[in-house]
Amino acid sequence: MAEIITGKVIKVINDYKIVINKGFADGVTMGTRFLVFRLGEELFDPDTNESLGILELVCGEGKPEHIQEHISTLYTAKTIVKKTKTVKKSGPYGGLFGETEEIYDPETDEIPFDDVSKDCLVRQIK
Repeated sequence: MAEIITGKVIKVINDYKIVINKGFADGVTMGTRFLVFRLGEELFDPDTNESLGILELVCGEGKPEHIQEHISTLYTAKTIVKKTKTVKKSGPYGGLFGETEEIYDPETDEIPFDDVSKDCLVRQIK
């Protein structure tokens, strides 16, 4: 099984685009998806006082836009459907022979990364 790629945000270009310290030499491909997160506080079990781990605060998901040997530019992978429309197309006989086709055509907006900074980490999720 391939090892999961982990790294750090090294530059924030804007709310939608970041640069990480991993590239094709590390196994990053155009199909690789990353969780972008920052570390929060350590949490403890209220009954045993045992550490449950450090809370990960999600900043978003990213996918490669450009991959270099040791760095990759990621853009936000999250989108929201803002409106949809269904387009109906008929064949050459105006739908007389049942050749009408419906095409679902959603219009989407990209969701920016949330509070992303050079303190954020990345972990491969797909």
